[in-house]
Amino acid sequence: MSIDAMLAACGQIGRPVFDFPPEPFDADGAILEESCWREPMKGRRTASDELDIVLSRWSATHGNERTECSVTPDHCHIVALTLTTTRIALWTRSKQLFEGSMPPGTIFVSAPGQRLRVSVKPPFDFLHLHVANRLLQEGFTPDKDDIAPCDEFRPFRDTLAEALGRSLLEDDVHRSQPEYAKVVAKAIIMRAIGRRETRRRCWALPKWRMKRLEQYLGANIDRRISLDDMADAVGLSKMHFATQFRAATGFRPREYLLFRRIEQAKAIMTATDTPLVQVALSVGFNAQAHFSTVFKRFTGKAPAQWKQECRRAV
Repeated sequence: MSIDAMLAACGQIGRPVFDFPPEPFDADGAILEESCWREPMKGRRTASDELDIVLSRWSATHGNERTECSVTPDHCHIVALTLTTTRIALWTRSKQLFEGSMPPGTIFVSAPGQRLRVSVKPPFDFLHLHVANRLLQEGFTPDKDDIAPCDEFRPFRDTLAEALGRSLLEDDVHRSQPEYAKVVAKAIIMRAIGRRETRRRCWALPKWRMKRLEQYLGANIDRRISLDDMADAVGLSKMHFATQFRAATGFRPREYLLFRRIEQAKAIMTATDTPLVQVALSVGFNAQAHFSTVFKRFTGKAPAQWKQECRRAV
């Protein structure tokens, strides 16, 4: 899908993104490398009254597990977007937000002054959008009660935001077309901040049911698995399971099943020389073409390319 098509799907083509005049952007076009998690390299400006948006990237291909803490500056929000599957645990001061494998395209938002702690194991690749509070105040006009506080945001996956984020890494976008990059960045922010928490509270899937589901998927990953099968495995109706699962994880059951299949395929590809067609069949795909399409959607790379790069990094 082209960038224009992606922005059109966001409703960004043919009208301004938010209702405010153009503001300064990091005109050098560079996405800043981070010296520490969520901290652009020293000596560079961050989102403030002077700059509305600053982009930074935290990535590593190999190495030991890292644990870091960060406090969101008072003058901005930080929108984080994962660009590769990541083993991560994420906490606020009072609770754990996430633990496990975070799929690419996952977004989480932190509010001004919010303290976060992360434990993450390479490989990882995060795009951070440091968004000045003024931008959000001018760009969103609903009543405050209609927008969930940012400290209540749960991580959620957005495939369109993922595609937009990957497009920002292309040199001809973030270096040669800074104004175009600004539009793309604001589209990602709109999808992140504009997400509404459901008004109706529901119980999240308990951990013991989630464990039962994981066991079922692990034992049957090579078979056809339906929503009914997953619901039966945890002893719930299809409707209650789907609602509780999404409340617990932020993901739809079918999306999570595909994610688990791809993660299992990656493990096989890393440890063996099994032909790709056999890998596809062993994790529940009935055709290599479908497997390759889904694999690239989750990783941004074709299976053969991913395997080659993975082995070079070892």
